Amino acid sequence: MSETGGGWALVYYIQFEDELPAVDLRRFLKESYGIAPEAIYVGRIRDRSADDPRPVAMFTPPDDGEEFGWMLIGDTELADATGQGERELAAALTRAFGVRALVDDGSLFPDTWLLVSTDGSSGRVLVDEDAAADGDLRIVHALEPIRGEPQLTVVSPPDWARD
Repeated sequence: MSETGGGWALVYYIQFEDELPAVDLRRFLKESYGIAPEAIYVGRIRDRSADDPRPVAMFTPPDDGEEFGWMLIGDTELADATGQGERELAAALTRAFGVRALVDDGSLFPDTWLLVSTDGSSGRVLVDEDAAADGDLRIVHALEPIRGEPQLTVVSPPDWARD
């Protein structure tokens, strides 16, 4: 977990390929986990007023042209409300909205991520190293078969990147 400012201990950092409409995301989080819609901030973090109440989660748009640039971030309050880990919440959201997501794969390698498909299945992928250095996650190929992503080429990871 890392601090994101404002006392947040980051638990969730889910990056979506496309936008989840704010009204629908808020409704889903309310109906599924009892999170008040006004507790979800949608917009750029830099545009949020310091006087705004502390949100349970923030959903931020990408910079122009970024793939997987829509980010849902949250801390322990979101974890307590959902009772789910990052991958599980990503799977619930990808199934509900039909949008793929990337989450940290837990490895030490910055270019490997866990892709969560629209059917909730997941597997490790390699992202473009140069684009990732600029904050843009572009999938190069899968490192293992992913049920919901049969179109992705699978290339076994090198020995140093195996679990």
